[in-house]
Amino acid sequence: MFRCLCTIYGLIVLSSQEVEGFGLKCLRCDDVLEPRFCERIEYCQDGDVCGVQRYRKENGDVSFWSGCLPHSNCAKVTNRTILTTNSRRAVHGSVLCQECCNGDLCNSEGCGAPGLPTSRGPMCFNCAHTLNPSDCHHVTVCGANELCFLGEKPIFGQRYFTSHCEDVHACENHASAPIIFGRKRLLRGQRSYTPCSGCCHGDLCNTNCNATFTPNTVVNSGSTAAPTGTSVQERPGNYAFYAQLTLMAQTGHVIFKNVTTNEGSAYSGTTGIFTCKYSGAHAFSWTIATSSQRYTNADIVLNDVAIGSSFTDSRGSSVAADSSTGFVVYNLKVGDKVRVNINGTADALYSTFSGWRLQQNNASFYAKAMSSLDKPSSSSHGFEFQSVVNNGNVYDSTNGVFTCPETGLYALAFAVETSGLDFMVYFYRGGSKLNEIGVWPDSTNGLLQDTSSTLQIFLLTRGDKIYLYPSESDARIKPFHSTFSGWRIENPTSNTPAFVEYISSSTSTTPIRFNREALDITSSFSISSFQAPKDGVYLFFWNMEVSSRHLRTFLEVNDSIVGRTVSDGHTAGYDSGSNLAILRLRRNDNVRVAQDYTADGDQTMISGYFMFS
Repeated sequence: MFRCLCTIYGLIVLSSQEVEGFGLKCLRCDDVLEPRFCERIEYCQDGDVCGVQRYRKENGDVSFWSGCLPHSNCAKVTNRTILTTNSRRAVHGSVLCQECCNGDLCNSEGCGAPGLPTSRGPMCFNCAHTLNPSDCHHVTVCGANELCFLGEKPIFGQRYFTSHCEDVHACENHASAPIIFGRKRLLRGQRSYTPCSGCCHGDLCNTNCNATFTPNTVVNSGSTAAPTGTSVQERPGNYAFYAQLTLMAQTGHVIFKNVTTNEGSAYSGTTGIFTCKYSGAHAFSWTIATSSQRYTNADIVLNDVAIGSSFTDSRGSSVAADSSTGFVVYNLKVGDKVRVNINGTADALYSTFSGWRLQQNNASFYAKAMSSLDKPSSSSHGFEFQSVVNNGNVYDSTNGVFTCPETGLYALAFAVETSGLDFMVYFYRGGSKLNEIGVWPDSTNGLLQDTSSTLQIFLLTRGDKIYLYPSESDARIKPFHSTFSGWRIENPTSNTPAFVEYISSSTSTTPIRFNREALDITSSFSISSFQAPKDGVYLFFWNMEVSSRHLRTFLEVNDSIVGRTVSDGHTAGYDSGSNLAILRLRRNDNVRVAQDYTADGDQTMISGYFMFS
């Protein structure tokens, strides 16, 4: 905590502000029935994670503790412990369970306790009078028709802030008028200012006076209101971008300056922001790489609200590197702004950001794990990701099944994160694998977390039911960073380029020779390269697996590098690195993947499809 004497509009004010560093925001309670009932947060030290402990008190009652924990403590649970607190008291008890997680408010569940429901109002700061909005540490979950409110007013010559839940209709009536400190009549030399007063949408959004008032929005609806005052006209057309990081980025808003593709000019390499010009469903993918024992949480942010996240962890070896790729499908309105924020570091070249508008009126969905998910009880259904966006009502959260609404070409993607385990995850249909291409998240050293991702293309028939199913009985995926999404590309035609290739065993050849083929509609992929059959914009995704070594791969167009992956199996044994690129190609352009070591079999793959001319 530091204090300073500050001059505010002619007044000398003693203010205090807590130094929050780069840490997470975690729920902090000592004795609650369930973690989600906790109504206080704390800001963790850099390197800490959010923790939950279920413990039995000396009187026999079972209760929960939640708060920040050093990451090194996450593998240590003693039979008898004292749960120390920052207050004058301590809770004595016998620890029954301890779980850790990375992500703001992620410890609202754990150790068997349910998390916050998917259909709810936002979690908002809730304080009567504070000198600074960030001084508030009390929170509450609002009703479905409420937003977060933040307002200020002068009391006794000092500015104070109030935060709470506010009915959405009452939010429409909030208006800010200039306030004059001192006499009622503005004299020369006196200053007036417009106080902060309004509502915002999204968990813990009401700690920022620049938060935007967003009436008529509902949490977890699949759309978030754009900033008010925006009057941009619809501009129908094709939109897609692909940009790479040129220099290492640290905590904050990431600007991917090296823009390779920018169809429709909706992405800015100066600001790192994509601005929607044509309303509809959009897909986004981001890859964050880090190294040298660092770890990074990345959020994809829509109008200041995080709609997706990923976690990249390179700890465990001084030479280790790691990357993770996330996917989101979301419904945007004209003027909506999308960017990537990180808490940690992102390495240049391997870290990328891509987005594209999906075809009008085509089915699409996006679902994510809101709690830890164990292996489904039957191979006839999959991990039960909770629906966030469900255009066409094609995804069922109760069984984790996507049902194909009409025969056509579809892209399906998922990312799965685990901790302390390793297992395969595949696309399934009717109790059997759709193909032999799976992903293998591996964090068997017991401390680190690992994420693996894939994007594959399928020709599906109306009524096909697709879901995700693991190979191991003890499979368990982590919440928030694990997702399942998909979208319809178009009706199958003989001239729609789309392919999925993989290898069945390890290979050190470069460029990589993909000896197995799952799909190639136009016969445009020949062992080691794809030859564009026509001019246009194409999407490429590649996932590279390595065993016990470091591996870099390079996506090349006509021998020029346009994308990279990094993976490192030094720590856990196996590791995968993936990336996604959107490229405008000319007919007969040649695309291939080069490598600097040996790619492992089954998970190493590449897919791609033609987007538009």
